Amino acid sequence: METILLTEDDVALRAQLRFALEERFEVLEAGDVRKAINLLGKHEVTLAVLDLGLPPHENTPDEGLRLLHYILENFGIKVIILTGQKTESAALEAIKSGAFDYLVKPASIEQVLFSIDRAILFRDTERKLEEQGLAKITFGIEVGKGLQPAREEAEKNIILKVLKDTNFNVYKSAKLLGVKRESVYYFIKKFGFRREDIDDNA
Repeated sequence: METILLTEDDVALRAQLRFALEERFEVLEAGDVRKAINLLGKHEVTLAVLDLGLPPHENTPDEGLRLLHYILENFGIKVIILTGQKTESAALEAIKSGAFDYLVKPASIEQVLFSIDRAILFRDTERKLEEQGLAKITFGIEVGKGLQPAREEAEKNIILKVLKDTNFNVYKSAKLLGVKRESVYYFIKKFGFRREDIDDNA
C-alpha cells in the first residue's frame, strides 16, 4: 500500500482528506514542517501532499517551499501542492522547484485523488522505463507559460516518450502506462501525435 504524507495545518481539512484517502492509502499526518520531517525519517513515504502556508508563517509560502525542497532533495518522491496560496509566483516557484502538481483550495476530493493517481502513474512509468534500460523521462517545461500549460506539457512529454520507446505501438504503450488502449488513443488525438513525431523527437 502507498504511504502518503499529508502536511496541512488546517485540522478539519486534514481530517477530511485523511478520511477520503485512507481507504486506498496509508496516511501520515503533519501540521508543520518539523513534524513532517520527523515522519519522513521514520516511515517509507511514497508520495506527499502538502500545503505551502504552514506554521509559523501561514500567510507566506516560505515554510511549504522549504519542506518541498527538503523532500525532493532527500527522498525524490512526487509532491503535490494543495494550498490556499493563490499567487502565481508561489505556484510557479513550486512547479519550478519540482512539485508534480499544484492545486488551489478549495480543490475537490476528486481533483486530489486524480492528481495522486497521475503522480503514481508517472512514477511507475519512469521506473518501468529505467528497468528496461530506457532513458528517464524529462520534462522540458517552460515555467513562465503558467500552470495549466505546464501540466499539459508534462503529460504530453510522458505520452510521447512512451510512444517513441514502443515505436508507436498503442497496445505496448497502454501496457507500459498501465492504462486502457482507449486512453492512449485519446492522448494521441488530444496532442495530435503522428508517427513522424517519433523521428522528430529522436
